Amino acid sequence: MGRSVSRREFLRDVALYGAAIAGGYLVASEGEGKLATRVLGRTKLKVTVVSFGGLRLENPDVLSMAIDKGMNLIHTSPGYAGGRSIKAFGEVMKTKRSKVYLALKDSPTGNIDGALKILNTDYVDILLPQIDIPDQVRNERWIEGYERLKKEGKIRFTGFACHTNIPAVMEAAIEFGYHDVMLISYNIGNRKMLDPLIERAAEKGIGIMAMKAMGGLRRGDPETIVAGLKSLLTNKGVHTLLIGMTTFEEVECNLKVGAGELTKAEAELLERHMAVVAATLCAGCGKCNVCPKGISIADLMRCYEYAMRGDLDVAKEAYTSLRASCVSCDGCKKCELACPKGLPIARRLNQLHTLLS
Repeated sequence: MGRSVSRREFLRDVALYGAAIAGGYLVASEGEGKLATRVLGRTKLKVTVVSFGGLRLENPDVLSMAIDKGMNLIHTSPGYAGGRSIKAFGEVMKTKRSKVYLALKDSPTGNIDGALKILNTDYVDILLPQIDIPDQVRNERWIEGYERLKKEGKIRFTGFACHTNIPAVMEAAIEFGYHDVMLISYNIGNRKMLDPLIERAAEKGIGIMAMKAMGGLRRGDPETIVAGLKSLLTNKGVHTLLIGMTTFEEVECNLKVGAGELTKAEAELLERHMAVVAATLCAGCGKCNVCPKGISIADLMRCYEYAMRGDLDVAKEAYTSLRASCVSCDGCKKCELACPKGLPIARRLNQLHTLLS
């Protein structure tokens, strides 16, 4: 079982949100129904606080609607939805490229020309390859690739995406100081762990994009979703929430996040929700990666989170790509002993294997 939230911690959370309300650390919209914007660190890009993630997108009309409604930062990758996402983005970019900042998950030494061709554009604003190991932050070959692409006018700013081992990777990036943007998993389950690092990143002028922000917020509960996402934006160091969207209804729901302040009623609703959920949600700290059999526990836990929120196709694709099987687990539970939250990792991985095998 996951560690329960103590009364002291619960009251501390109440005080946190109360202080956010009283101190004005809330999302300020530019007008009724308009999305608020924040400056993405030293990039100076004025981005909407809710941005469009294309992980599962296949219908270009959904992206087109989001842009027409004001979202101005969008993100995709050649591998998303089996290549269908980037093709949908490319259709929309034929007419709306000038209205958005475009972020791409791809390697600085990969085939970016192929991605640009599909996207119907000459450049992307931010390049965000995945980095989950601190040493990769200083990868000389990648840095040479970034610099070459900037010189060729194919990218404007450098960055990376981080799913696991987040604190260590952030520490390395803050110390190195090269990257303009960090796209990190950030939600109600790990915000206390990451907020101090986000503050330090902001001092360095590093832009923060938050993904996996829906963690702990179940689809089908729009009131809690809006409250939870608004609460993440009370941290001014978080410049935008990158949220995956596939339907018009999801776009409409997320527009509410960026067009108003966190109300007292929403804060109270979230406090009740957090008392149950936050302690059981994987924080993405990566400390569970101690398996003597070499199983990538942190990545499998990410697959589990995908599955639990209903993204079975995404979970299965990620699970298959790992080429790992929970069958090899001998039940030593070293991963559980290393988990700061004491999560039942072995049981979750068995459930994942049963579900996706």
